[in-house]
Amino acid sequence: MATVKYHYALDENDRLVSIKQAYLERNEGHTYHCLGCGAGMIARLGEVRTWHFAHRGDEDHCSTETYLHQFAKRRIKEQFEKESSFMVGYYRDVKCSDMGACPFAKEEECHTYKLETFDLKTFYDTCQEEQHIGDYIADLLLTSSSKPDREPVLIEIQVSHKSTPQKRDSGLRIIEIRLRTEEDIDSLLSDPIVENPEAKYCQVRDVETIGFAKFHGFKKKSSVPEQLELRSIQRFYMFRSGKAFVTNMDEFRSCRKVWTKDNDKAIFEASIDSFYLGSPSPYEFGYAAARKNGIDVKTCQFCKYHRSGFDRPLGMSPIFCCLYKKYGTPEEPEPQYAKNCEYYREDKVLLEEISNPMPPIVVASSSNSEKP
Repeated sequence: MATVKYHYALDENDRLVSIKQAYLERNEGHTYHCLGCGAGMIARLGEVRTWHFAHRGDEDHCSTETYLHQFAKRRIKEQFEKESSFMVGYYRDVKCSDMGACPFAKEEECHTYKLETFDLKTFYDTCQEEQHIGDYIADLLLTSSSKPDREPVLIEIQVSHKSTPQKRDSGLRIIEIRLRTEEDIDSLLSDPIVENPEAKYCQVRDVETIGFAKFHGFKKKSSVPEQLELRSIQRFYMFRSGKAFVTNMDEFRSCRKVWTKDNDKAIFEASIDSFYLGSPSPYEFGYAAARKNGIDVKTCQFCKYHRSGFDRPLGMSPIFCCLYKKYGTPEEPEPQYAKNCEYYREDKVLLEEISNPMPPIVVASSSNSEKP
């Protein structure tokens, strides 16, 4: 313990004093004692070594953990009572406000975690040390003198020992703070006390990182949905020639920009929520949607004599015509070849498979109005 430098002590009035304050008040006759063990301390204010408080006697009996624990409680309590605000923040699960109306809404994707900050001084005006609450003792207990029935907040200090699982799972609202040095708590109190960002990914089960806090028992689901923009959707374009194009993964459209046409040359546009490399493919779903909207569609992909690239060796064209040897049709035709092919026959089995069921599809219009 001899290497530990204590930069804070309590004076004869039980006031928390920093070593810098002790220097400024060095002629006022103050006496000091240790936060951890209560023993007398001397302010070392020499010109060679870093200023610090030292025990008058043997300090081996003094626990650094106890000292830091007491110091943190004092610093937080002083901050709460001295400042006009006491800000904390944790991540809340926010759902999209259009979940009920958007055709592309998905429970697992249409939400986000947002850091929301709160001023605890708005709700609480009392901070007390070592207070009983139910079966537990709070390091610090925040309560409201004007509304004594308001659910309190416990602030727990973790130097080496975490709160017990029973305490964390008790339903009490607990802010658990981890620290290792005096500087940790000074740094933590210089900004709002916030939750570790990794908590939103459920990767931090307890307080794992110094500089952040863990919030137990707080309401983590927001009751106020927001208009979010989280999903990326494929866009299908069909042209008068019969050619079609589907955006790749780098060109997907925002879920809020799927309603309006963006290609003047296309005779049909639709946003399709399906796997990019799925079967049926977005092309087949797009052609089927065009048919449902009154467009005459003839494509080799709907011909009973075609085979897709998934049925052929890797590296072959996505479309293969089974009649190319018998009738001289192209072996690897472009999809629009079907428009003028006398051997074109619709694959009714495939069309039935595509139609039952179709994925969510939004046909884009020329209107500039955005929905929902």
